[in-house]
Amino acid sequence: MKNFIKYIQAINENPIVPKEAKSTTTILLPELDTTEGIYRSILPSFILNGSADLRVIIAGITEKTTESNNAKDFTISAEIINESDHIVFPFVTYPLQSIMEKILSVKKGIKFSYYIDFNYYTVPDAYPHAKEYNSAEMIRNIELNIRAVDQVIFTNRSLRDYVQEKLAEKYKQKSGVQLAYQPLFILPEIMEGGYGTNPEPDTLKILMIGDEYQFSDFNWIKGILKDLKTKYKSRIKLIVIGFDGNRKGKNFLAGLEFDYQPRVKFSHYFELIKHISPDILLIPANVSTFNHTTKNYIKYLEFAHLSIPVLAPDIKPYQELITTNKNGFLCGSKDDYFMQVETIFQAREKFEGVMGPAYATASDYSILHENNINILRQIYFPGYVTK
Repeated sequence: MKNFIKYIQAINENPIVPKEAKSTTTILLPELDTTEGIYRSILPSFILNGSADLRVIIAGITEKTTESNNAKDFTISAEIINESDHIVFPFVTYPLQSIMEKILSVKKGIKFSYYIDFNYYTVPDAYPHAKEYNSAEMIRNIELNIRAVDQVIFTNRSLRDYVQEKLAEKYKQKSGVQLAYQPLFILPEIMEGGYGTNPEPDTLKILMIGDEYQFSDFNWIKGILKDLKTKYKSRIKLIVIGFDGNRKGKNFLAGLEFDYQPRVKFSHYFELIKHISPDILLIPANVSTFNHTTKNYIKYLEFAHLSIPVLAPDIKPYQELITTNKNGFLCGSKDDYFMQVETIFQAREKFEGVMGPAYATASDYSILHENNINILRQIYFPGYVTK
């Protein structure tokens, strides 16, 4: 973990890894310290840079911020272009064709990929910047970008399948673009130092993690949490990391008693979890096409490694990993969440009993496994042949 943190800190200082390589991939990131960026790009680059003949550069980080979540900015220098054989664009919603042409004018033969981690076809009206995402122009830009690159990388298998079907409906002629699915993997070293148990055994500590862009998920589960607090009073303690309920002058958690913890950098994230020592992680999200095709399962992997039971929404990313009562708990409705929380008071051993299988499931997603490294090699180094 310490070496990984040092790697993250070094990226801003010098994005080019100083070594010779047969093939170099450059991943453009508009933001450095986000959960999606850490697991989707930075952790894979950290592992792949251990290969003798391969090199990954993390570049494009900028201080510029914008009001719109759609206008992500990045920068790339001629020096990095000349070092690159493959460039991975972030999920921007403006046309990439002219940028690709400029890059190819500096160095011919570069391959291009494009991340998509968000179902831009099914954005709920209450979601931030929904009007922008739902505009015909923005959807057209994204589809043109998909057809212009060599590969599109999805971190949700259902999202890849959904987009593939949409494109097949709109375009009869195949573009030849590879639509790849990149599983999210985890670094087992997050267990460094060990994690304690709740020092108040008669109190159930329920943890939720999110940000203001997940306000609708929190708002959806708020009523059930209020009911639980009313029934069990001080025996239930709610802790929320990253979202205090306030967004654009409205409090989406009004009337709910909880302890708020601000977001921290990745380097301090697991220390904060250890300090809180939750009994369970509750991941709120209603069952919808948008959530099926947009969410990811990384929180489950983190907490399975920490031996903390997870209540997750019954949607496809979690369905791929979790079997209820075996290695976790899937909740298809608000009542399911209520029932599972009640069960922990009546049969705590049921929750504790899932942790061995949950840890085994998460271990299969260790980024250190050679078969998982090979999946990443094939995505980030097109044409790579496993030895």
